[in-house]
Amino acid sequence: MLDNASQIARYVLVCALMVPLLGGALVVAPFSSLQARRMVRAWNKAFLSIFGVSFEVEFQSSPKQLEQGGVIVGLNQQSLLDPTVGFAAWDKPVNAIWNIEYALIPFFGWVSFILGWVIVRQNPSQSKRQIAKAAKYAGDGGLVFLSAEGQRSFDGQLSHYKKGPVVMAITVQAPIHPIYIAGSRACLAPGTWKIRPGRITIRYLSPISTTGMTYEDRNVLLERLREVGVAAHSKWFEGGGSVA
Repeated sequence: MLDNASQIARYVLVCALMVPLLGGALVVAPFSSLQARRMVRAWNKAFLSIFGVSFEVEFQSSPKQLEQGGVIVGLNQQSLLDPTVGFAAWDKPVNAIWNIEYALIPFFGWVSFILGWVIVRQNPSQSKRQIAKAAKYAGDGGLVFLSAEGQRSFDGQLSHYKKGPVVMAITVQAPIHPIYIAGSRACLAPGTWKIRPGRITIRYLSPISTTGMTYEDRNVLLERLREVGVAAHSKWFEGGGSVA
């Protein structure tokens, strides 16, 4: 049984830590992007620790796969904790694509803008320019995170995959790094606000090369990515997974 007062107190502590860590990152970012990212990572790690949530990172191949840059593609999206554990676990600079609504969140949204994360609005031309900016970053050896589903799953099923991550990777001939997050739903299921203690695992599956592929190969690559996602979901989803 999770006590309401205890949960509220933990949320208050997490918010209080925004001022020194995320506020500090805002001040430091113009001078040292690396140090600012460390402070953002520290806040995310503190968030999880305060609620008794731990995490581990596993690689099917080798951590060195990330050194070549590319597009990190989330195969599943099961909980609001997924971004938190992601940014707590990443020890390398990773940019993400955020909607303008998230960028307006005090401290966390502001620092994402300062650090160069890609912010998109409900404007086709602006969104296209910003996504092209993210693609170039991945093509130049940086890491960009995108969700294959594009939204959280409320029933545990894998939603249909969007083509955006695949098209981005093909456009700049960057590798795809599929990741599957297991355990986050048990800690914070959709529709709830109380966070349960637990352990979350981020699994990096073998990278998928896009070398030599063209836009015409997008559907074939998407199907391959989907097969990887379905296999991972069937194996690691807590309580047994299903697909839409």
